Amino acid sequence: MMKEITMPKLSDTMTEGTVVAWRKAVGVPVERGEVIAEVETDKATMELEAFASGILLEIRVAAGTAVPVGTVIGLIGAAGERPEAGPAVPQESAPAPEVPAAPPEPRREPLPPPAAVSPGLSGEAPAAPVVRLRARELGIDLATVTGSGPGGRILLEDLERHRPGQGGSSRPEPMAGITPAPVPAATVPPARADRQESPAALEPLSRMRAAIARTVTDSWHTIPHFSVAVDVRMDAAEQLRQQLKGEGQPVSLTALLVRATALTLRDFPRLNASLHDGQLLIHPDINIGVVVRRNDGLLVPVLHGCAGLSLAETGERTAQLAARARQGQLSQTELAGGTFAISNLGMYGADAFVALILPPMSAVLAVGRVREAVVAAAGQPVVARTLTLTLSADHRVVDGVYAAEFLQQLKRLLEQPEGLAV
Repeated sequence: MMKEITMPKLSDTMTEGTVVAWRKAVGVPVERGEVIAEVETDKATMELEAFASGILLEIRVAAGTAVPVGTVIGLIGAAGERPEAGPAVPQESAPAPEVPAAPPEPRREPLPPPAAVSPGLSGEAPAAPVVRLRARELGIDLATVTGSGPGGRILLEDLERHRPGQGGSSRPEPMAGITPAPVPAATVPPARADRQESPAALEPLSRMRAAIARTVTDSWHTIPHFSVAVDVRMDAAEQLRQQLKGEGQPVSLTALLVRATALTLRDFPRLNASLHDGQLLIHPDINIGVVVRRNDGLLVPVLHGCAGLSLAETGERTAQLAARARQGQLSQTELAGGTFAISNLGMYGADAFVALILPPMSAVLAVGRVREAVVAAAGQPVVARTLTLTLSADHRVVDGVYAAEFLQQLKRLLEQPEGLAV
């Protein structure tokens, strides 16, 4: 029996996907779990695996074509089966039909120029300083210019209309019976190029940037955020990292934080939950997503089952996920199912920041850089390596006390990290 291969929904924000390439040709046998195509989503390019064994009978969507989620892109079946004709999928968008030209707008008669306004008591025409400066540059006497602004105020465009060669004159008409003395032609300096403003550039959002825009807008408008922060002394944690490095088991700070957070979440399940239809869905597994920068956007690969991993396993899998994210090789499973998130901007020099919660999660931990700070120890000032952690939480799910208690337990684990290496 033939099986349909459809464009999968690989993330909560995905509405369409693009077939980047087919790894198998029509008529070639495929095994369940074997990669048959590459699909680009709003977040990354991922491998599409066959969900059944058989023969690739038909490719309905060519490489480079974007189709909505759920569209049949191919068929798998038994040898000798003949696929029925499916709906045609356009390879390129059809040209837009010609639209008849709109009839010309009726000619509008120009408005009569406003009446001239007498200069003020000072004898000067009403004009802003920038207009006066421009008039001096053009050699125009403001007394000869009719202003079109409010109250007869002279505007920059009035000067442009009045400048020589533009239909205006920079000299007053001579009075009857008086022959004016010849006035040498004013030398008009050329307009500086830097005075002309460049047009604004329009840059379309990439697929990833558009997805991020939808996600953060949804987060900000639907989740009542609140934040709690705590400073953590990292001297002991750094010593543990150096010790493990000397033993040939180097771990990153991110791995240490993921391990400590997973252990803490076991005692604070409401931060590992989602609000769904007015009910709290508490997840049995702790799946922590770690924000990774890629190109012009962000990806959040998910480390599943964190609470059951050792520190070494956490470090190894975190590094692998980050590498696959930057290469655009994450699978559907690695991008889905997150129950908590960690965003680390410490490597970019940020001391502290507040992160937005990624729906449907209820919390996110923002990590700043490890820095030296003066702290009190036994009544004496000492220099310590300090880290600021900021928890953003959904106020519909937890209150401030719950969030603060979570941070205090996480702080104790990081400041006394012996249990993390178990």
